[in-house]
Amino acid sequence: MMTRNIIIVILLIIAILILAYYYKASSLKLSDKGIVVSVKEKNVLFESNKIKTIPITFSNVNIMQSKLSDGSYFEVATCSPLYAFNQNTKDLVQTLFEAKKVDALFSIRGLSAMRVTLKNAQVINLFVDDNNMKELKFLYGIPYEIFSPAVKTLMGKSFKEFPVGGLFELPMPMSKWNVIHNNLDGIITSLDY
Repeated sequence: MMTRNIIIVILLIIAILILAYYYKASSLKLSDKGIVVSVKEKNVLFESNKIKTIPITFSNVNIMQSKLSDGSYFEVATCSPLYAFNQNTKDLVQTLFEAKKVDALFSIRGLSAMRVTLKNAQVINLFVDDNNMKELKFLYGIPYEIFSPAVKTLMGKSFKEFPVGGLFELPMPMSKWNVIHNNLDGIITSLDY
C-alpha cells in the first residue's frame, strides 16, 4: 500500500514537471544581443542595443523606457506592492497608447502581438508580455518588414497575412504613461480589497 502511494506521488510529480515544461510562459527579454521574443519553443531575436534609458516614476507605477538602436522602444513597467495591472491587455494598450483601435494578432501564454492604430491613423507594431500581473513589458515601433516575419515565425501555421503598416523609426516614445491613465482609466487596480 505504501509503495503504491509513493509510485502515485512520483507519477504526479513527473506529470507536473512535464506540464510545466510544455506550458512554460512566453517571454519578452532584453539580452546583450537585443530583444528575444519566445513563444513555446520558437524564438525571434530583434538585434539592437540600448541607446538611452529613461526612468519614469509615479506613486504606484515605475517604468524603464529604453530607446533601442533599431529605432524601437522597450518598456518595462512595474506596480507597487498593493497594485496590479489590468488583465485586459487589449484595453490597457488602447488606453496607454490613446489608440483609435487595437488589433490582436495573437496571444500565446502571456505574450501578445498587436497592431495599434493611433488617432492620426498611424500604425504601431507591438509585442506585450503580461505574464506577471505586477509587471508589463512592451516592444514597439518595429517596421512591418521585420514584424510580419517575426509574427509568422512565432504563430506558425495559424499565421494570416495582415495589412502593411507600421511606423519606421519613432521620433519619441508613443506610450502615454500618466497619473490619469494609471489611476482613473484602469491601467492599474488596487489589490487592497
